[in-house]
Amino acid sequence: MALIKVGSIGNFAVTPIEELSKERPFVKGIKTISALKEISRGIPSDTFKYLTSQDKRGITLKKIKLLEGFEGFLQKYLNPTNEIYFLAWTWDLSGQPVNFYPGTISKPEDVIIPIKVGKERMFVGSGINLFPKNEVTGGICVRIQVWESDQKARDFGQVISEMADTISKSKLNSLLSLLSLATGVPAITVNMIKEASIELAKILGYIMTSNDNDYVDLFEGYFPSDLDWIVEEKTYCGQSSEITLNTY
Repeated sequence: MALIKVGSIGNFAVTPIEELSKERPFVKGIKTISALKEISRGIPSDTFKYLTSQDKRGITLKKIKLLEGFEGFLQKYLNPTNEIYFLAWTWDLSGQPVNFYPGTISKPEDVIIPIKVGKERMFVGSGINLFPKNEVTGGICVRIQVWESDQKARDFGQVISEMADTISKSKLNSLLSLLSLATGVPAITVNMIKEASIELAKILGYIMTSNDNDYVDLFEGYFPSDLDWIVEEKTYCGQSSEITLNTY
């Protein structure tokens, strides 16, 4: 379960096709997947489509901070500097494959972050790119897992490669690829995508804990394509960490 959660896939944006809007003007008020489910019995799924944003949108991770409760009261004395890292995967409903950070790495030090409790790490420029700027279909889903590195874990690069391979071959990736061939907004596909996303998070978590990594936080955010896209930095607070996302 996500410790930091914003929105839901039910908020992703849909819009009726022009012919349906003329026949049944009331459908113009149906703007989300959740709203469509409420009236879907009498309306074929192919008379709606996922709404694509008129502008291009992207999301980066700008900052990350460890909070005081990270490892308890004695942490500052027993282990003053922690080595953490984060995994992130993002997607929309365009049919494009899942974006994964960090992807293939050559050196663990490229992604492991030494940091003290109460301190923050700011990433250069606009931040680490999680969802490359593009037109967005339906909305953007962002999942970020924060982990503490255990130096006794087996080769870090090998673990990350396993994660990337798991995402590539995941049920979620397969379902997303089918969207490019489908028409309309079939409710069953949306439900399957939702369940596959949850399942993937569990599988990735199992891989990390099996390799002696300690779980810190999980962020889960959904950003519908029909909302005004404001270029800004916004901070989200979890149990053990804070993350700052930059929308651009």
